[in-house]
Amino acid sequence: MKVKKLCALFLVLVLLISLGITACRREEAPEGPDDGKDVVPGQDLAEEQVLRLISSSEPPCLDPQLSTDTTSSEILNDCLEGIIRMDEEGIPKKDSGMATNWDVSEDGLVYTFHLRDAKWTDGEPVSADDFAYAWTRVLDPDTASNYAFLAYPIKNAQAYNAREITDANELGIEVVDEKTLKVTLEKPDPIFVSKLQHSTFFPSRKDLVEKYGDEYALDVGKMEWCGPFKVTEWVHEQSIVMEKNEDYWDADTVKLERVEYTINNDSNTAVNMYETEEVDYLGVPSQFIDKYKDQALMIYQAGTRYMIFNTESEFMKNEKIRQSISRGLDRVLYNETRYKGTRPSAYAFVPPGMPGTPIAKTFREANGNELFTDMQQGGEVKSEINKLFEDGLKELGKTKDGIDNKIEYSTTDSDAALQDAQVYQQMWKENLGIKVGIRQQTWKVHLSSIDNGDFDFGYMGWVGDYNDAMTFLDLFVTGGSFNRGKWSNSEYDALIEKANTTLDERERMQAMLDAEKILIDEMAIAPYSYITRLVIERDYVKGIVRLPLLVSSGKKWAYILEH
Repeated sequence: MKVKKLCALFLVLVLLISLGITACRREEAPEGPDDGKDVVPGQDLAEEQVLRLISSSEPPCLDPQLSTDTTSSEILNDCLEGIIRMDEEGIPKKDSGMATNWDVSEDGLVYTFHLRDAKWTDGEPVSADDFAYAWTRVLDPDTASNYAFLAYPIKNAQAYNAREITDANELGIEVVDEKTLKVTLEKPDPIFVSKLQHSTFFPSRKDLVEKYGDEYALDVGKMEWCGPFKVTEWVHEQSIVMEKNEDYWDADTVKLERVEYTINNDSNTAVNMYETEEVDYLGVPSQFIDKYKDQALMIYQAGTRYMIFNTESEFMKNEKIRQSISRGLDRVLYNETRYKGTRPSAYAFVPPGMPGTPIAKTFREANGNELFTDMQQGGEVKSEINKLFEDGLKELGKTKDGIDNKIEYSTTDSDAALQDAQVYQQMWKENLGIKVGIRQQTWKVHLSSIDNGDFDFGYMGWVGDYNDAMTFLDLFVTGGSFNRGKWSNSEYDALIEKANTTLDERERMQAMLDAEKILIDEMAIAPYSYITRLVIERDYVKGIVRLPLLVSSGKKWAYILEH
């Protein structure tokens, strides 16, 4: 029964995401007389246009060239304006962002972006120099941006980032004039424009970066904004307030006057705030799914939750130990127990819906849904997983004696994260015969520890940056900035390089399919669920754009009805 229920949910996920990269769209934005009151017949805008939300974590960084997480991305998307802005269908249309239009050369190598007249919040004009500086900055190896690889399609970008060339003037980034930016690519890239919605490509001001140095964008007053909103208050680990940016080029479209975030990672507190009408929107904590399931909205994201293994650590450097830890989980039981079947179990990394080939419409259809087995699937019985684990220990010259708590699972400091970890811990105790320790840290410190290699294995998740399987697979090339487990496989690297250089679409797809199989076979990571979010919101909250990609919550078109 559990398997049938999960399969049904999985098929729904495939169907919805396969329609494109749009899963949830905004309601029609209000139109009417100049007073903005009339939305639809019988419904008016509320006098107070304030949206109150909860964020489960502090944004680690609001520097667009250094930000890597979804919490920061959501705020940056609302407060800065890139070359393009995704609409509710997830389409990068012209005249949607800072570029009014752009031209592409016949060979597909040269993009010329024409920028609109716009201002930063301090009155300075937004210029082509701000984009050229930001894109050069992200590629500067001294910036150490984890997302530098997103800009590698630009001519000489990878060489400059690797210090193979040192003159930034050799990059394919040219300021023609104050409102014209010309970009030359290494080779045609049909998804280049769609990547520009990512915060990595948002503009930055050279004068401000140089003025504030390491403190840039870490507090109110240490950054200027050019998007629909601006951050006006930031009490660290407590709250963030965004207010409407009256100087935004499309300010007339923005109805919300204020967005208030309460930073809170306690589920009971969050639910109490929703019940007492202190917040308007809430991600449903797992222990409250039954209570809210009939009124909740399921949001599908093109993303995967997984465990990342530190292949340089004492135990996780062994492939058999990694495989036994992954296979010692019962993913369906975990998802049923903790999330009432609302999270589809993952047995591969690239989520459903990523494009495939003319033969197989999606990547998952082409590569299969299950690249490995776990306890629930019955692929291995407990004794076999135990033997796999013990063989791994033997290869390291170790035994189970005294091993309890020597292997540690790292996660965040929320109560939900602890409950997840305790379920895993019990499964490993039953199926491997060991007690795995649990290490909890704030989201910011957790990311820092994993970036610095200070972990055995731990929680991680990835939401696609653009609508292609490569946004998942290129994470794990040798030396990659998001290859936090330091896993390395020369065949995998060669396949990713092939996929990134061939112009044959079938050859490109096959290279990516083969690469994913290697990634999972060596268990560099252990995927365990595809990302869905169950949310509840007041019926007077309208117009929030939610896309499956990293730009998951746009408030430019949001508004509050009278209630």
